[in-house]
Amino acid sequence: MINTVILLIYAVLTSAALVLLKLGSASGAPVSLDEGKLQLNLGVLVLSGVALYALSFGVYTYLVSKNDLGYIIPVSTALVYVFIFLASFLIFKEAFTVAKVVGICLIFGGLVLLNLNK
Repeated sequence: MINTVILLIYAVLTSAALVLLKLGSASGAPVSLDEGKLQLNLGVLVLSGVALYALSFGVYTYLVSKNDLGYIIPVSTALVYVFIFLASFLIFKEAFTVAKVVGICLIFGGLVLLNLNK
């Protein structure tokens, strides 16, 4: 049960970090080269996204150390993908396509299969 909660925390942190990075880079890339000079455009949203990513990495490291890689990697990746799919629709107004919905259904099917013997 505790691993499930930690896994969900990881997926939410990672997804939130990606959303913040996308929102923060709406006005341009956070890092770019201009005439050979490194330009940083690190606003609050980008820095918040980086901080959440760092936190999610710590949680991910814990999960990897306590679980089978063959289980935790696909499950965590699938959860992040599903959360990002929902965020892209709700926040960024991206379209649901038949292919995307079928893909999400396949992901859920894979999660069920991975959890049959758990």
